[in-house]
Amino acid sequence: MKPTNAILFLLPLVATAVPLSSPNPGAEAVAELLPRADATCYLNSDALPSQGCDTTPFSGSRKRTVTGGDRFGVRCTARGKPFGSQGYTKWDWVPGWGCWIWAGWTQSTCENGLPYYDDYKRCL
Repeated sequence: MKPTNAILFLLPLVATAVPLSSPNPGAEAVAELLPRADATCYLNSDALPSQGCDTTPFSGSRKRTVTGGDRFGVRCTARGKPFGSQGYTKWDWVPGWGCWIWAGWTQSTCENGLPYYDDYKRCL
């Protein structure tokens, strides 16, 4: 047998003998996973006409304007600057736009089942 034929014969055997990753990740790795699907949200009727999507939940620096017809995915919620008459501090992370919307502007079911963090950087 030529050396080339021996390599071609043995290469598939060697490739399947070495696993690429662990089939059972550690419990700590699984605990930090974010949900796979974003919640689909929109502005509630109190937020119309348009509102802002800020660079951070503390900055007040608008990255994008959001209108009543926009639909967007929210991945998680976090504590941010107080806003509104009651000082509501929950903000929604919109990964598709890379910005934060005050949760008081979104529909009441937007944050259902999403994780909440005191440190907004855990959503990023």
